[in-house]
Amino acid sequence: MKPIFTKDEVLTKLKESLSTRLAQAMEAMTGNTQRCYVIQSPDQEAQTGDLLGWTAKYSAAPQVELRIFASAEDWKLIGKTILEAAGVDTFDDPTLESTYTETMAQAASSWGPDLSGMAGKKWETDSTAVGADSDPAASTWGYRFPIGDGEAKISVQVSAQLLAELLQPPPTAEPVAQSPVAPVESIASTSQFDLLLDVELPVSVSFGRALVPLKEVLKLSSGSIVELNRAVTEPVEVIVNNCVIARGEVVVVEGNYGVRIQQIVSRQDRLRTVN
Repeated sequence: MKPIFTKDEVLTKLKESLSTRLAQAMEAMTGNTQRCYVIQSPDQEAQTGDLLGWTAKYSAAPQVELRIFASAEDWKLIGKTILEAAGVDTFDDPTLESTYTETMAQAASSWGPDLSGMAGKKWETDSTAVGADSDPAASTWGYRFPIGDGEAKISVQVSAQLLAELLQPPPTAEPVAQSPVAPVESIASTSQFDLLLDVELPVSVSFGRALVPLKEVLKLSSGSIVELNRAVTEPVEVIVNNCVIARGEVVVVEGNYGVRIQQIVSRQDRLRTVN
């Protein structure tokens, strides 16, 4: 079966979504709106200097990896910018490195749902570690972060296995045998199925979310307002067992809040929202 996306389309989606996740991670750490621009052909000279490699592995399959490389000048600038935004003015190289790698880890983790949506199945960050070797077979591009009067650059690689997983067609349902299948009524009447009907699941309603720097959280007090990422006209999300299954509008029923269902989320969209 022919894949839904071509290789070029997948790479474009990967570049754009990772750019967003990197910018969000930097913004969360600094408290300032951050821009992150794609470099189609990263400077290969940076790959041969004093380079810090970092790897994130994903649970989709073996060797599904994101690798990030940065020169000492660049990862120190990113770490210094984040620490200064937090009010820290004294730091050493190990502190700068750990701050930089933590920011990359946040971006890689939040990238997982984007990969899940493209693959049609859940991907999670399996592990992260300092250290990575450049792979000529991997797909490579870069990003630059304008910081003050200068900018920091990083180079990224996605392994050939990661790209191959995304180029596979989505899983299809197995054909259903016609003869020995019991009628639906008889299945529903069995005691085993009746037991499943009594299983209780947590149901919650999400009015929105917000990404707030730790320093802002510490300032919260009675009367503080946290702005969410959903407009008052947008539907709220109905969440069952940490998965968005429907959207609707808030109503009041006999003095209690309720939700009138307006949309049932498709199976593919549910996979994107699994936490």
